[in-house]
Amino acid sequence: MTRLTSLIVALAAAARVLGQETSSIKIPIDDVKTRPLVRDVFGYSIEPIWVNAYTDNPKAAKLLSAIGAVTGKPPPIRVGGNTADQTYQHETLPSGHDWDAIRGELSTVQQFNVTPAWYGAWADCFPAGTDLIYSLNFRANESAWANAVAQAEAVHAALGGKLKMFELGNEIDHFINKGWRGADWGVERYIDQFRNLTGQIVASDWYRETPEAQRPKFQAGVFADPPWVPDQHDEIDDFSIENLTTLATDHSRVGGIVEREQDKDIIGSYAMHLYPQSTCDTARWHRMRLDLLSNHLVLWQNVSQYAPQVAAADRAGAPLVMGETNSVSCSGRSGISDTFGAALWTVDYVLLGASLGLEKTYFHLGAQSEYSAFTPAGHDYELKNETLTGGIRPNWYSHYFVAKVVAAPKGLKKSYGVTALGGDANSSSLSGYAVYSGAAEKTKPRLDKLVFLDMGIWNGTEGLSNPSTLSATDGTMFSEGARPNRTLSIATSWCAGQNVTVTRLRGPGTNAKSNVTVSGMSFDPETGDMVGEETKESVKVGEDGAVTVTMRRAEAVLLEMVDVTSGSCSLTPPTSAAVRTSISVDGVLAFVVTVAGLILLM
Repeated sequence: MTRLTSLIVALAAAARVLGQETSSIKIPIDDVKTRPLVRDVFGYSIEPIWVNAYTDNPKAAKLLSAIGAVTGKPPPIRVGGNTADQTYQHETLPSGHDWDAIRGELSTVQQFNVTPAWYGAWADCFPAGTDLIYSLNFRANESAWANAVAQAEAVHAALGGKLKMFELGNEIDHFINKGWRGADWGVERYIDQFRNLTGQIVASDWYRETPEAQRPKFQAGVFADPPWVPDQHDEIDDFSIENLTTLATDHSRVGGIVEREQDKDIIGSYAMHLYPQSTCDTARWHRMRLDLLSNHLVLWQNVSQYAPQVAAADRAGAPLVMGETNSVSCSGRSGISDTFGAALWTVDYVLLGASLGLEKTYFHLGAQSEYSAFTPAGHDYELKNETLTGGIRPNWYSHYFVAKVVAAPKGLKKSYGVTALGGDANSSSLSGYAVYSGAAEKTKPRLDKLVFLDMGIWNGTEGLSNPSTLSATDGTMFSEGARPNRTLSIATSWCAGQNVTVTRLRGPGTNAKSNVTVSGMSFDPETGDMVGEETKESVKVGEDGAVTVTMRRAEAVLLEMVDVTSGSCSLTPPTSAAVRTSISVDGVLAFVVTVAGLILLM
């Protein structure tokens, strides 16, 4: 080892000891492959049993409106979940109410009874412009789905043009295990029954009388089991988007569910579900860990398994969405789901999914679920021997941060595409995404935004509690020493001298449950009102498109070009040219420059 090399190694080691990491990142310019990044990429799925809890007070609408104010489009809402296939519609109920829940052991819902008036009770409670999906009871196939057919008509009568799609059931690949279908339940049977129920709805007077452009379509699939994780499969079956769209019911030709044009015309999207961790059984309970959730490479393994399903949906002519998801299934796990680490995971998840072709991601909500981004205001409630109140958890701030990522500058209409970055920006502790405009217009993509997430673990001593979360899971394991920083040296196509704004998603630590902000701005946990103003921060582009920004361990940053009217400099990120990386060592700033394979210390 030469003296120069030894010095460089020593400097790098000293930087690590002092908590300073560096990453050099080159942003692609030519031959950029992106997937659409739509304004409503981030949505919510609400259990039918909990809809009224969210709509009976103004907080939820206020929060969702805050997203719409940034993006120009409120988040999409899917009303569905386990209780969708336990929902039965009646003209009236003995109680005189619009809904009643029949509960069994451990207060689980056995049956959810509603009247047509129930849909109207919450029809106008979401912000104007909200796209709604409603899950029909697909379980109850007696009487030729008379219950679901009646639901469809009543839901549309209440929601009108707000209703964009129906789902037929929830996680229908679990129907054998639940005793709702026989051992022959599979793709072929599903296609037959899908066509039966959708055929009845499409042939209904109300559907035919609705103008064609306003007719609700159908979100097909709604499968729960991840393709590559066998121990999360509740039953042996052939359900996948690939099989659904390529198997023919008579095995004589390919085409599957869309071999008939009338079926293809009514399918608006396909859906699958994912929960990377679970409290549902003992084996998976023992595998729950926050550091595994907040790990980009683990997330990559989880989400990349859906790439073949995305391709199958693309071939079938409709997008694939992650129709229901969250950190930990069976209502979440406090200490994991309600932490800032989960918030960073949420941002990473949405953008990674979008970059792979998952058009939208719907995070599940329950008024008393430990993974909910926010819980309704109102009376206190008992959960696991503790008294909790409504509030806002860190992963709500994920949504507000993503809203900043997808939002176009005021006065401009832009369509964005997103790509996941490689190299140093694709590791267990760092992920990155580039957002381009112009891809949809078939022009040369122009780099508009960059997102970087430091997914490293830093357990602090502040913000450990939140009155809407379980105190028994407040952090007790803390990181030693000063919180590390990371300097990003980024080679971009932006012009020297241009201003780049910096938006930060920050929390006191991976383990924090409160004190989370987006550039200093927060939300009142009781009212949903915005508190404070966002801190203005910017950096200037250096020579050859170089941008340098520093971020803390466990933090996300959004870099956005301010001078939106100026053109690209058409720079090529340096390869054999110099790449400058800074290392801070005990207050002395050194520069390591690589030129044509030679290492020089300056």
